Amino acid sequence: MSEYSEALRVLGFPKGAQPTEEELKRCMERDALKFLQKPRMSAAYTVLMQYTSPRNPKNAPPPANNWIVPIPLQREPETPPIKQRRTGSPDPDTPMHPAARIFKCLDEELSRLGQKRWVGDVDWNEGSRQVSANDVTGARYAGSAPLEKLRKSVEAGAGQQLTLELLKQVLAIANGLLSARWIWIAGVPDVLISQNKESLASASARHARFGEELALFLGRSNFPSYALPPTPIEELDVICLDLTALFGAADKFLAECRLLRRAAMPLAKVRQAVQNRTDRVLNHQLLMQLAALSDGLLDFHWARPKFQASPQLDVAQLGLANTSHLLDHKQLEERLATFQAAASRAAANGSLPCKEMPPEPIGKVQI
Repeated sequence: MSEYSEALRVLGFPKGAQPTEEELKRCMERDALKFLQKPRMSAAYTVLMQYTSPRNPKNAPPPANNWIVPIPLQREPETPPIKQRRTGSPDPDTPMHPAARIFKCLDEELSRLGQKRWVGDVDWNEGSRQVSANDVTGARYAGSAPLEKLRKSVEAGAGQQLTLELLKQVLAIANGLLSARWIWIAGVPDVLISQNKESLASASARHARFGEELALFLGRSNFPSYALPPTPIEELDVICLDLTALFGAADKFLAECRLLRRAAMPLAKVRQAVQNRTDRVLNHQLLMQLAALSDGLLDFHWARPKFQASPQLDVAQLGLANTSHLLDHKQLEERLATFQAAASRAAANGSLPCKEMPPEPIGKVQI
């Protein structure tokens, strides 16, 4: 069989047909979407176009026999192109798990709030390095908002009610992508939900990670629950939760510094460390309450880091056997439990004690 006859057969033309150039162009427009899937069809069109092109008279089609009756072309009915699904994307016909819908809506709304905060923080003045097209995206700006502020948009997008139990499951499956803690707003408790974009920033990567974690829990037929404390009754309970988290982060940071033979650390560095680890700001009021409740556990004193340098307020751990004693995980938990018990006793009395920081010395201070 000649290549011309083979091309006619591939394209569905009757044997011996002689399609014109205009007919081939119309057929090519019809079959444009099939070229990538069927390379033989593209090659067949190339052969027929060579025979019908006026610039190549030597490649004229073979003469038709006298007994061949020309038959009109039978065109295939035109069908709309089918949208192909991207590789790795979820099947639109597959229903999404309720937890996945809640996470998707929560993450998108928090990312929108993060973008809004980024717009306010960026220096938009002409000539600023922040407004170059290469390094300004705002994708890594994490968002945070109270649950009641997010509830309406999340429930509308997910199509279901966002209960506290379902939220705990979503937070546990998120495995660090989202975090939550109690706050006190307008006289009532609320849950502050925050993003963590240090490891994963793009929405697609975060949704894929959540899907992987969800598949693991579905395979085990059990769902975890986020370790969120019970609902606080009054504002004092929220302050105690914040102080407990601040002390735990500060005590662990100081224990890590002791591994580097740093028995004490400047208060400014401790404040920055606990803010990075807990997303809480250690203001002066919380600092005085923390100093009072951590009596016997933490020490605040002034020291001069080097000769003729300005004195700085340092924080050190107390209650250790000796200066070279290193705390393990169990001992850190015991110290945290001691602090938590002191905070609970103070809250039961209706108020939290405060302890002023030692006054800045005027004369020479020895390390």
